[in-house]
Amino acid sequence: MGTKPPLYERRLQIKHFFDDRDTGQTRRTWLEIQLQPPETTSEGWVNDGKIRISLGEGRDIKGAFLLSVEEALRLAKGLEMAAEDHEAVKAELWRER
Repeated sequence: MGTKPPLYERRLQIKHFFDDRDTGQTRRTWLEIQLQPPETTSEGWVNDGKIRISLGEGRDIKGAFLLSVEEALRLAKGLEMAAEDHEAVKAELWRER
């Protein structure tokens, strides 16, 4: 009797389409975030869930990361800080015009 594989729920999918300069064709890259929710074990313990981030091109997965909830929160905070820094620099450049 084997264990069942974890179930992941899709939470976000971002698709980016661009024209390939070499071939002239429209191509697609994507990022997908999935959640494996926490669950109770048969012994009564609660196991943490995981967050999986997948990167792909076309229909192929090029890479994936399996993160703990703490790692995912640090990633989210890092992205938020980078976006805030970007917007602050952009606003300053507009003020200088």
